[in-house]
Amino acid sequence: MNSFTSETALPPDTAGHAAASERLVIPVLAEQAQVHLQREHTGTVRVRKEVHQVTEPVAAQGYREVVETTRVPVNQVVEAAEAARTVGDLLVIPVYEERLVTQLVLVEEIHVRRRREAFEHTVATTLRREEVIVERLDPATGQWVADRS
Repeated sequence: MNSFTSETALPPDTAGHAAASERLVIPVLAEQAQVHLQREHTGTVRVRKEVHQVTEPVAAQGYREVVETTRVPVNQVVEAAEAARTVGDLLVIPVYEERLVTQLVLVEEIHVRRRREAFEHTVATTLRREEVIVERLDPATGQWVADRS
């Protein structure tokens, strides 16, 4: 707080107080405001969470692969062995045999075909859903009332 001084000459007093040559010092004051916070209870609120469970069927589509194998006899003399090969969706695996006369004979081929089959399967599953409820305490009745805001 700042204080300022002001000098003022007073007129002579007949009662014999201050003479004209004396000076009187009068302080000048400044006011300051102070703010205080005060808590005030205006109501009570509670928040509840409820979990609901519901069993629902869930359909899922999937597929499975079925492998079919077929042995195809060939019995053919060949010059050299070949590796397995793919023809479309068919895997051909050659099977060789050496014979005493030093011949390489393609005895058979194994044909492997993969086929995809789609299917639908239904499973019952439990799903959870949360619900939040906000309630205010009614001071008049003392009852909890759902807050719709």
